[in-house]
Amino acid sequence: MKSVLITGANRGIGLAFATAYLQRGWKVYAACRDMGRVGELLELGGDVEVVPLDVTSMEEIEALAGMLKGKPLDVLINNAAVHGPRDATGTFGNIDPEAWMEVFRVNTIGPVKVTEALLPNVLMGGDRKLVFISSMAGSISMRGSQPHHRTGGPYIYRTSKAALNAAVKAIGYDLRQKGVSVVTLHPGWVKTETGGWDAPGEPSDSVAAMMPLIDAATPEGNGVFLNVDGSVIGW
Repeated sequence: MKSVLITGANRGIGLAFATAYLQRGWKVYAACRDMGRVGELLELGGDVEVVPLDVTSMEEIEALAGMLKGKPLDVLINNAAVHGPRDATGTFGNIDPEAWMEVFRVNTIGPVKVTEALLPNVLMGGDRKLVFISSMAGSISMRGSQPHHRTGGPYIYRTSKAALNAAVKAIGYDLRQKGVSVVTLHPGWVKTETGGWDAPGEPSDSVAAMMPLIDAATPEGNGVFLNVDGSVIGW
């Protein structure tokens, strides 16, 4: 049986990924920070194992790696993320440095450390795929190319995703020779706590579009940032 571990799996895109992989008959390790909010996961049925994980906690990352020692993972999906301040404290002139650091811990440092810890499991898997859910908001080259990109906007969120993109591109180069596919995806503007509830897209539709991109990924494609529709996004 193939297996996948998904961070931030109890809501939004993470929950939609868990649902989709269970429907495929996969073993799903659903990693969640808040173990008090896993009711929907437990109702999904199938082979789902809910595991605690705060991606900012090295103790919890190491505990998860210990729990999974010797168990192969075909796919690791680094999905957990936060938006950070939506008020003036997230914009230039008023940036809250503590909030900035916390978002970096979740969105940038956390995914890299989770990947480091679970890489032995991925190398044991048949598919050998690392997936990072990023955002077009982190694209430096696209700044100003769209109407909603023409203001400074949420510096904290955008810089955290730009830094994640830089790290993931480097990871892709480092792991290509080991046969690991590294996938960086923009899921579209989706109704989640991060995307906002006024977003036009549904998590299930986003995941349905992203899964074929994950399936098709090869190590030769490492270093490419893909939109949910499969088009390439500039870094």
